[in-house]
Amino acid sequence: MGLGKTLQSICILAGKHYERAKRYEETKSPDSVPIPSLIICPPTLTGHWYYEILKYTENLRPILYTGNSRERCKLLTKLKKYDIVVTSYEVVRNDIASLQDFSWHYCILDEGHIIKNAKTKLTKAVKSIKANHRLILSGTPIQNNVLELWSLFDFLMPGFLGNESSFNE
Repeated sequence: MGLGKTLQSICILAGKHYERAKRYEETKSPDSVPIPSLIICPPTLTGHWYYEILKYTENLRPILYTGNSRERCKLLTKLKKYDIVVTSYEVVRNDIASLQDFSWHYCILDEGHIIKNAKTKLTKAVKSIKANHRLILSGTPIQNNVLELWSLFDFLMPGFLGNESSFNE
């Protein structure tokens, strides 16, 4: 806690979104079309992320993808107009059918150790998100045993450590 993970991530996003927009402006290349990034965090932190982005950047337009299902349904069509979509793990689990259709520039998991159990619906939903780049922020990546790292690495680099049972062996 207090290491600046949020601010460092915001700086990465601001820089990478700027570079991508600049490249698209110069080349009009389809692989540099501006697309939003997704930040997934506990519900108590969504507002914090949103206000920190507004406070520290000038080039990022964030949106909170929160609220009840009716409110979120209205926001779905507008998400591509923003640079950063901030939401919670529960919302991703509930709205994965819609969110997995998007292509995201970055997907950042704050308190990423939440996906330590590879068998939960939440973890499976988060891992189905399509993103060019993935980051996990956590002050406690291992809480009980080293097997918890497998699920985190499987999000970051799918297949890199083999399957869960072979890693456990």
